[in-house]
Amino acid sequence: MSYVALYRSFRPQKFGDIVGQEHISRTMQNAIRTNRIAHAYLFCGPRGTGKTTTAKVLAKTLNCLNGPDVEPCNQCENCKRVTEGTSMDVMEIDAASNRGIDEIRDLREKVKFAPTEGKYRIYIIDEVHMLTTEAFNALLKTLEEPPSHVIFVLATTEPHKIPLTILSRCQRFDFRRISLSDITDRLRKVINDLGINVDDEALLLIARIAEGGMRDALSVLDQCISFGGDRVSVEDVNAVLGTVNAEFLFQMAESFGNKDITGGLKLVDELVRQGKDMRQFAKDLTEHFRNLLLVAVCNNVDDLIPVSREVFEMMGKQASVLGKDKIISLIELFTFAEREMRWTSQPRLGLELAVIKAGEAVLTGDNKELIGRITRLEELLAQGQTVSGAAADTPGQTKPRPGKPNEERPAPENKPACLEQENTIDGGQTEMVDAEMIRTCWQEILDRIKKVRMSAQAFLIEGKPVDVKDGSLILSFPAEYGFHKEKVEQPENKNAIEQVLKEVTGTRLRLKCKFVSEFAEETERVSIPVKKDTIVEEAIRLFGEDVIEIKD
Repeated sequence: MSYVALYRSFRPQKFGDIVGQEHISRTMQNAIRTNRIAHAYLFCGPRGTGKTTTAKVLAKTLNCLNGPDVEPCNQCENCKRVTEGTSMDVMEIDAASNRGIDEIRDLREKVKFAPTEGKYRIYIIDEVHMLTTEAFNALLKTLEEPPSHVIFVLATTEPHKIPLTILSRCQRFDFRRISLSDITDRLRKVINDLGINVDDEALLLIARIAEGGMRDALSVLDQCISFGGDRVSVEDVNAVLGTVNAEFLFQMAESFGNKDITGGLKLVDELVRQGKDMRQFAKDLTEHFRNLLLVAVCNNVDDLIPVSREVFEMMGKQASVLGKDKIISLIELFTFAEREMRWTSQPRLGLELAVIKAGEAVLTGDNKELIGRITRLEELLAQGQTVSGAAADTPGQTKPRPGKPNEERPAPENKPACLEQENTIDGGQTEMVDAEMIRTCWQEILDRIKKVRMSAQAFLIEGKPVDVKDGSLILSFPAEYGFHKEKVEQPENKNAIEQVLKEVTGTRLRLKCKFVSEFAEETERVSIPVKKDTIVEEAIRLFGEDVIEIKD
């Protein structure tokens, strides 16, 4: 096969060509210049940011026959062999497929041999976090005191999985995601060398999709060139990636502003007919609302939003129509929808539900008047005032009820001690929270917990709220769900559930979990006074107890 992919044929061959990692290139060059070369390096960072490339450039620089210098010559035999991957002194090891202790023991034997072509034997271990614990232990001693001619370069995307004993023996370099402008400039240089025309808007879209990875950007560009030929437009990129153009995003956002649910669902149907990726569209729409939010709350954000001047002006108009509050609600809604679509087999349904919710008048930005009324009600209730329905519906001052000037008001009725205790659950709060109220909003509680801690919701769903007593919500679990009960009682899950309970009920409730059998026994032991039905009592008084028959 003669064709070589773009990310391989345009791989940087010296430190000066590495894009977006100047802090690492400069440090490595200074170390080479001053002969302060470490025996072990750890390169961390997201995929496609240059970890393996930097390791190869370092290997070429150290073994260059025309060195030592801060850059490889790329002309000598050693440099060419490293570039082609045939050097006997540069070993690339994939830890994902060579992760056992036997492979590391073999490596320990090989490091004893002197280099054959250059000054150093360099071992590049990619995805090093995949090694087993035994393999790490076998590598530890060699990594601590390697022969003077050996240099280890460990590369990983997940440094938190590497033992601390390994980390402490390496110089760590963190590779950053490459900026949008750096990726765009690099892509423009590539297409100029290839003699291919690509629209600037298409380059921006490719760079944005790459999410900071140069390899991903070059792979997408390679695919788009195969699709579009010598001329690549933004429509070609959208067709290849399954994304949509900016006009489609504006139309969807406009349907939310007009509360046009039908229009939004028709756009979703068009997406399906075009074969677009539902989850990718949710991500694009979230990014669009993020741009609208920046336009709405900030001044001079041209640098933060890489779009044309025409599109930027359209964003300004749409942001003013939607408003900041509604944009924030839409971002939260579609962020959650995109996350949920990862696990569903029906992404279209998930997107349609999000569109329906977005089109309804239940978002924060549309309920300012309702929120104001609720706030006034809370203030009046906090002052101990009685609020009539008219006062709740109509803003303004509450009118006193007509009555005689000297009419005496009846003294407040003394409540039984049990009701006083029931209404005062947490620090004197007077909100009535009982088991019936919890059961009414139980689904909402489960939904909120799922957003905060999905694992807690999965265990909690097997429990049933049965009672509220002494400031505690009692959940009953069937005997066969003892594992779920234990998980709910774990501090991290329990704290998350109690926090959601406070948000929903407005009252801090402690969580107590019991088995169904335990709760039934306690209920039998405790004598609960039951208030008789006043209608039944009156009927017995009038007609006699023998005549009355009570039916459920």
